[in-house]
Amino acid sequence: MRRAIFVLLLLTLSARAEQKNVKLLTGLTDTELQRTMNMMRASMGTHCDHCHVSGEQWDFASDAKPQKQRARAMIQMVMDLNRTQFDGRSVISCYTCHRGATRPVNTVPLPTPAPPFPTPVAEKIELPVVNTLVAKYVAALGDVTRLGTRHLIGEATKAGNTASIEIREQNGKLQQITQLPKGSLEQTFDGTNYWWRNAEGTGSMPPGGQENFRALADAFAPVLPTDVGTESHTIRKEKVGERDAWVVQRGGPKEPYRRFFFDTETGLLLRSMLYVPRSIGTIPQQTDYEDYRDVGGTKYPYLIRVSMVDPWT
Repeated sequence: MRRAIFVLLLLTLSARAEQKNVKLLTGLTDTELQRTMNMMRASMGTHCDHCHVSGEQWDFASDAKPQKQRARAMIQMVMDLNRTQFDGRSVISCYTCHRGATRPVNTVPLPTPAPPFPTPVAEKIELPVVNTLVAKYVAALGDVTRLGTRHLIGEATKAGNTASIEIREQNGKLQQITQLPKGSLEQTFDGTNYWWRNAEGTGSMPPGGQENFRALADAFAPVLPTDVGTESHTIRKEKVGERDAWVVQRGGPKEPYRRFFFDTETGLLLRSMLYVPRSIGTIPQQTDYEDYRDVGGTKYPYLIRVSMVDPWT
C-alpha cells in the first residue's frame, strides 16, 4: 500500500450498504457507497434530500420518496447498459444524460447555427514516450530520494476551516498531528495498525476512518517516477488552467486507473487524477499541485488542492 496521509478525521456512516436498504449497489463499503451516491448527487445537481428523507435525522433506508424508486430504475438502466453494451466498462453514468440537472435535455436548442464544412478534423500530434516525460519530471524535481522521508509543517483548509498540521513519514511509519479547537489530534499508521490520540484518550481507528486514510493516500503523497510506471502511455495533450500538459494514463479501463498531467515546458506534475470504475459510473478524485519551490535541492508543491465528488470530505 502506498504511503497515506489525510488532513482531518473524516466521519463515515456506520452501517453496511445492505443495512441501509440498498437494493442494487450492494457489496460496497461505507466509503465506496458514499462516493458513489455523491457521484449521482453531483450528476443531478442536487443535495441528498432529493431522494432521501431528511429532518432532524437522515432516514436513508426509507422508501417514502417516489424519487428514490425512480432512481433505482435509472441505476438499473445504467448498470444494464454498461454490462450489455460496453462489456462491463463504466462508459455510461448519471452524468452522461443529466449534466448537473434533475431532468436531462433531450431536444436540440433552436435556432441551430450552420455547421462548418468540411467538418474540422483534429490535428494529429506526435505524443512523447512516457520514459521521456518521466526523465524530464525527475530532472525538474531534483533530488527525488529526499521525498521518501518527510517532515512537513503547514495548514490544511477544508470547507472553509483551517487547521495547522504536522506530518512525519519515516521507515514505513506515518504520523500526522492536527491542531483542533479542543486540542491536538494525532493519527498514526505504523504499517500494520491505525490509531488516534487526542486530549481525551487514544484508540484504534475505525474501519471507515482507515478506508478514508487509504482513499486520500494519493492526494498528499509525492508522485514518484515509479508511481507513473513504465507500462503507462501518453494519451493526449490537454490544458490545466493556462498550462499545456501531456496526459499519461496508467491502468484501466475496468480497474482503478490514474492519469498524470505533466507540464509540457517545465516537466513538473500539474495534476493527478484517480478514477475508480463502478457499475453505475466512474468515481473521480483530482489533485492539483501548485507553487513549486526548491527545498534543499528538491522541488515540492507548496499548495496541494484536492477535489472529490464528496464536497464535505
